Amino acid sequence: MDLAQQLCSRLGQMKLSRSIYESHWSDCYKYGAPERQQSFSTTQSQKSQREQERAELVDSTAAESIQLLVSMIMSGVTPANTIWFQATPDGMDDISHITDGERWLEEVCQFMWRNIHAANFDSEAFETITDVSVAGWGILYTDINHKEGGGYVFESWSIGSCWIASSHPNGLIDTIYREHEMTALAMVNTYGESKCSTDVVNAATVEPDRRFKVLHVIQPRKTKGAGQLNTDMPFASYHIDVSNKIMMKESGYQEFPCSVPRLRRLPNSVYGNGQMSVALPDAKTCNELMRQTLRAADMQICGMWIAEDDGVLNPYTVKVGPRKVIVANSIDSMKRLDDGVNFQISEYLLNTLQNGIRKKLMADSLPPVGQKQMTATEINTRVEIIRQMLGPLYGRLQSEFLLPLLDRCFGLALRSGALGQPPKELWGANLSFKFISPMARSQRLNEVVATEQFIASLANMAGVDKTVLDVVNFDAAANVVGKGRGVPQSIMRTDEEVQQLRDERQKAMQEQQQQAMQQQAAQAVTGAAAKGLENTLTKDPSAMDDIGGMASEVMQ
Repeated sequence: MDLAQQLCSRLGQMKLSRSIYESHWSDCYKYGAPERQQSFSTTQSQKSQREQERAELVDSTAAESIQLLVSMIMSGVTPANTIWFQATPDGMDDISHITDGERWLEEVCQFMWRNIHAANFDSEAFETITDVSVAGWGILYTDINHKEGGGYVFESWSIGSCWIASSHPNGLIDTIYREHEMTALAMVNTYGESKCSTDVVNAATVEPDRRFKVLHVIQPRKTKGAGQLNTDMPFASYHIDVSNKIMMKESGYQEFPCSVPRLRRLPNSVYGNGQMSVALPDAKTCNELMRQTLRAADMQICGMWIAEDDGVLNPYTVKVGPRKVIVANSIDSMKRLDDGVNFQISEYLLNTLQNGIRKKLMADSLPPVGQKQMTATEINTRVEIIRQMLGPLYGRLQSEFLLPLLDRCFGLALRSGALGQPPKELWGANLSFKFISPMARSQRLNEVVATEQFIASLANMAGVDKTVLDVVNFDAAANVVGKGRGVPQSIMRTDEEVQQLRDERQKAMQEQQQQAMQQQAAQAVTGAAAKGLENTLTKDPSAMDDIGGMASEVMQ
């Protein structure tokens, strides 16, 4: 069996193992993100059924809460208005000093951040995080935009057409099977006639819009060479015509090109469940209760009637409405009945369910910030809420979403030559990314607050005994607070610059002291000379004539 057939055979096995979760994911999308409901099955009848189910939704509390949750994650993890990551050489975690290499890395991070958000990252990442929040996993593909001559390009792949696997003991995703459709003409233009099957080539001429299934496989290679050729890179890329089992293209990637974040790992599976799974029972109940409430409201407005077939009034054909005349034998032939609806109960139940959905989807964890200025205690309390509610989610997003994304972006930029030559101190060093986004800083804010409070308490104690300040390394404390607050490294001096500044300041002080001493010595000599002259004149007044003569000679 050749490689193309092996990959197609494995795809069938992966489809079978994932099918047990698809029904639950479909329900989560139905109530949590109906506009992004995935095509877990490609049959036309089920597509029509999904559209009908979406039209039948009458309560949007879950969908609104998912949008708020995704927006909160995006603004807290990858804000577009401020840099949210920094690069650090491995083994250089000490934040008490700044080096030239870190300065260069900061410029690199600024370059990457500008190009990431100048591309379509914000829109595509929003879709991926929506998938993660609803279904529990998503896929974001990263590459260079070859069509426009450079820059990054991102694609949020539909999880309905993707299957994932892992070859690592830790379960980190490194294998993706993506099945999508292409027209016959597009396949010929992309892969060439020599690589396509006869059916595809003929269809491109006769019916160019005929669609064929294409399988794109990304997986690690078992053997690696130099890694410079497409067929010898660490990660293989295969494009297969599924119908004809033909390998149309083989290439590769230096890094795994996809970020596959997961919210909660399913037992004995590589897939996950999203936050919507927790709120799904309430969303179903709320939707059904809202539907019944609308029916009751319609009955309350239009009423329920009883009519007697008295020979004149025909209850089967009569219609109640404004400006209508109903002919009956008696006014008692038709009456309105009491519907018995108590809207207070339904309103109470709806409010309870909707509040429960918002709480489970964390849409109410951060109330809107008011117009008044918050105190430090209020800010710390708000940050603590963020850390408690989104801390576990953020930890997995770091390892499975942000780190693969930045590794891929850094590798693409470095190989393209856009980053320039790194300093010699970084040659041969491995880099690791740290995060300084608002949510990441909230994780480290306790250290900053503790440092500031400790120094403030020492300042009060210094009024009694100034020697108590000797226990603090104020240079290290300043760097801890600066980095913890997200201060740019470009405005912070390196250790060498600080030492040079202090040496210059000390040298200037020494020169001032020497000048002051010289002035004092000169003043002392002048004073002594003046006193000696005074004594001389007192003893011999005629000496003044000699002094005047000497002054005349000096003037001449």
